Amino acid sequence: MPLPIEAKVIAIIRVNEAMGAEARLKELGIELPEAPDYLGNYIGAKWVNNIAFSCGQGPFNTTTRAPVGAGISIDEAYIGAREVGLNCLAQLRKQLGSLDRIKQVLQVVGFVNGVPGFQDQPKVLNGMTDLLVEVFGDPEGKPARAAIPCYNPGWICVEAWLVVELHPEE
Repeated sequence: MPLPIEAKVIAIIRVNEAMGAEARLKELGIELPEAPDYLGNYIGAKWVNNIAFSCGQGPFNTTTRAPVGAGISIDEAYIGAREVGLNCLAQLRKQLGSLDRIKQVLQVVGFVNGVPGFQDQPKVLNGMTDLLVEVFGDPEGKPARAAIPCYNPGWICVEAWLVVELHPEE
């Protein structure tokens, strides 16, 4: 006897709730890049107890080095911020072994390089936080967030780091 529609919907919701980040990435067709090499005396991610921090990451493949409003549009910077999110996740995966260890996203801190007077830093950083909600769901993927303005004409359009809560180890 087939299940009533309500039971099918509940079953689908439970499957999606149980889906880990690795399966969700695969379902979305998202491949993480190789974790970028370290350019100094640091590691890509570090954790203590059940909190993990990625190092700051930039968008080195999708955008040119310029401030938003001087060679890069808000839409292009949004794509750059999405790449930043992918790079942060790649660093966390490299150190943790699997993104399935992540219970929820806690915080994103991003520096958005814009021309003097640029006021749309949050629109840019949405590229990263929209990605996190796609991968981890709502509310687990929604972080507390800071989109901090900066100006450096020769630097990348956005740099950010990620803080996550890990599932308790069993």
